[in-house]
Amino acid sequence: MISFDGFRSDYLDWYDTPNMDRFISKGVRAEGLIPVFVSKTFPNHYSIATGLYAENHGLIGNHFYDPLLDDEYSLSDRSKVEDPKFYEGEPIWVTAEKNNIQTASYFWVGSEAPIKNTYPTRWKRYDHDFPFDSRIDSVVNWLSMPKKQRPNLCLLYFHEPDHTGHETGPKSNETAMMVTKIDSLFGILITKLEQLPIAKNLNILVVSDHGMTEISSERTIDLSNHIETSKMKQEGSGPYSLLYDMDKNEIGNIVDKLNTVPKISAYAKKDIPDRYHFKHHHRIKDVLVIADEGWYINNQAISSSSKIGAYIPKGGTHGYDNQLKSMHALFIANGPAFKKGIKVPPFENVNIYPLICHILNIDPNKNIDGNLENIIHILDI
Repeated sequence: MISFDGFRSDYLDWYDTPNMDRFISKGVRAEGLIPVFVSKTFPNHYSIATGLYAENHGLIGNHFYDPLLDDEYSLSDRSKVEDPKFYEGEPIWVTAEKNNIQTASYFWVGSEAPIKNTYPTRWKRYDHDFPFDSRIDSVVNWLSMPKKQRPNLCLLYFHEPDHTGHETGPKSNETAMMVTKIDSLFGILITKLEQLPIAKNLNILVVSDHGMTEISSERTIDLSNHIETSKMKQEGSGPYSLLYDMDKNEIGNIVDKLNTVPKISAYAKKDIPDRYHFKHHHRIKDVLVIADEGWYINNQAISSSSKIGAYIPKGGTHGYDNQLKSMHALFIANGPAFKKGIKVPPFENVNIYPLICHILNIDPNKNIDGNLENIIHILDI
């Protein structure tokens, strides 16, 4: 399973992707892979791995405060990323290893922590600057090993085209060029995999965690213009924010005030719409504020920080309502398990965990949100 971070589903239609097009012609393409809310990198990679919504696996964002642990998680903090106390649920590599199936991970979220006292048989500590072609060669080498050493499940991660999409937006020339570059990289990987003795037995899934949409410094919202933010804490900025450490009696008033502000919606935790699957966890705070697509909520604590400086929204971002087409991610697949040359409607990424369990012929963890029946129509059975 390969992840290209921030690969919006319709990049396949907008940009030149001959290698992916060829791959799809003999496999499956979903019109979109629906991310979990929030449509951010860490929650979604971990949902793909566990089959759980964020409220059930605990990674509610790329950065968050846990009031029970009295500790903060951040994707940029190595000690937190490697600490199993933050990860709930059972990722696919743990399920597989419990069934005596060797696994390998190249930078997948969660694989650097001993979740349930288990690592993949082979795993790498995240190195943003490690060359893409070297990552490919490592995975090809893993799959070239003798049967007793060879992993039956490999996970591989690339941080593009997300980085370019953030810098320049999804519809830029730079993003178009990066998508085509990623496609060429994918072509190299497929060519190398096709030369392996096990090539005919390989099932290849290509996914992304979320999409991308345009933002602008002209579409920003300061919550402090509408409520007294000095009496609370604000977690997150951009597409959504969580508010907490406030007078509990004031929550209703705060939500009411914010819901008079154009281009945002606010919910007390208990009233967060069920379809977000984002309210039954202690890490989710008292109030959720969501911006309309393309609008940006400022976080005063971040924007006033002398270290970071004022951030001027530009380019693109993600984290909005996960039903928006712009947030939909990539799903294409090819191999003996899959039907050939079909296109299917969008489906939720929590269904990928039971799909991989089916391919590996192991029982999935029973406590998951995904269901193989939701995507059984993509399988050649």
